Amino acid sequence: MRNLILLAIALALAYFSIVAYFSVKMVDSFDAADPTNFASDIFTVWSIDYSDPSLPITTFKAQKLSLIHTYNVEAPIPSGQSYKEWRGGLLVGDEASLDAWVEAPGDMAAHWRSEAGVNSRLFKSPAGYVLEKASNEIIVWEDELRIPKYIFDRGGIEISSEDSDLTHKYAAVVPAPGGTFLAVNLGDRYAWVFDEATIEAVAANQDISNDPKAENLLGVIMNHRTREDMDILYDEVRSVVEAIASGKVVWTKEVKSPPIGKAYEVDIYANGKYQTAFATSDAVYLIDVKGNSVKGFPFNSSLAITGFSVMDYDKNRKYRFLVATADGKVTNLKGEGKRTSGWNFAKLGGGVYVENIHHLRVGSKDYIYAGCSNGSVKLLNRVGGVRASTDIHVHPAIVPAFRLSSNILKSSVLFVDEGGTLRELTFGEGREVGMSGIVKADRVEVLDTDSDGKKEVVVYHEGKRTVWNSRNEQISP
Repeated sequence: MRNLILLAIALALAYFSIVAYFSVKMVDSFDAADPTNFASDIFTVWSIDYSDPSLPITTFKAQKLSLIHTYNVEAPIPSGQSYKEWRGGLLVGDEASLDAWVEAPGDMAAHWRSEAGVNSRLFKSPAGYVLEKASNEIIVWEDELRIPKYIFDRGGIEISSEDSDLTHKYAAVVPAPGGTFLAVNLGDRYAWVFDEATIEAVAANQDISNDPKAENLLGVIMNHRTREDMDILYDEVRSVVEAIASGKVVWTKEVKSPPIGKAYEVDIYANGKYQTAFATSDAVYLIDVKGNSVKGFPFNSSLAITGFSVMDYDKNRKYRFLVATADGKVTNLKGEGKRTSGWNFAKLGGGVYVENIHHLRVGSKDYIYAGCSNGSVKLLNRVGGVRASTDIHVHPAIVPAFRLSSNILKSSVLFVDEGGTLRELTFGEGREVGMSGIVKADRVEVLDTDSDGKKEVVVYHEGKRTVWNSRNEQISP
């Protein structure tokens, strides 16, 4: 009898040991929550360490606060530290740091992008957010282009002024030991990548114009499932738009005509799940990460689409899709392809239509720049009415650039005229100012090329690139 009792006790202890083991060891298969989906903006420096690929450690820091998350529930607790169990893992830190932990994801969570096996660090900078990856990819959410400290620390100290196809196609090219850092302007952020193969190409000014990825890149969109950026490319041979990440095709969409302008990253449901918006002459597409069309899309047009833009006026993910058509109308869509109520854009007559649509923020005011096929310009408010009047004429064939001042009337538009000369006109009096008439051009941009906080005018003409400062003096090459 005694032996039976001892056997029963042993079996019971074994059972509870197994239950306890699996209740904690399920973490090893990541049956536990990712803390970066829950952490708040109290912590302004986040990092992840994959020294143990199966049990990465995430650190959250702020002034006087430091918290570590581990999936190893048997991890030793350092002397003077406390811990608490959290969603299948452990949070480790001092009492003040543990007390500061709340589940309130905000801007830091929205900017965090992790890649399995790649150590990464995200921090809030004075001007925005910076994400650094051990793979030599840096993403900078700041209004001005500058060389990040990460690149400075690796020998990249100056933006190249060499005239090459790379400097034409990228927002910035920074030579560094062993390769080159390349910056892509993604609208709300700059993505820097390191390419070991480009340093000789920059030095020798080699022609890479046959690279379809460089030629047909529409934009870069985040894959929220993998935390990777996807290149959105147009393949004119196959007539498809496709998303590619890490060399693999994520999704493909057949189109009847080439895309108009660029692709936009949107979060239509404001839930951290991103979609890709783009337009062709016959439809507006909104594609999710699985390659499926979002409800309400594609938005098909019986008339040719002549212009397209996506706007998020207040950066609060309340997107507006502006679609110009050949009949002179501009349609304003929101959400699942529904027309925005209150939009009152007056249809253009005489066969005139809108081609270029841009959002300008001057002080506290929004302006929608609508460049028309006959060269006229409309400066609209958010509901499509005229916000400011201008009599200037801008040749619409090339995308314009803008130098913004204290008000819209003093601000100017730079464009290439019919004869291939760069012009710059003020919106108010239509005066020729600045760069107007100085150089020939095929294309123009306004960028901060030397990271000094001041934007320069970048002019491209017959394969040559020149940079001009705010005093309209050529500073490179």
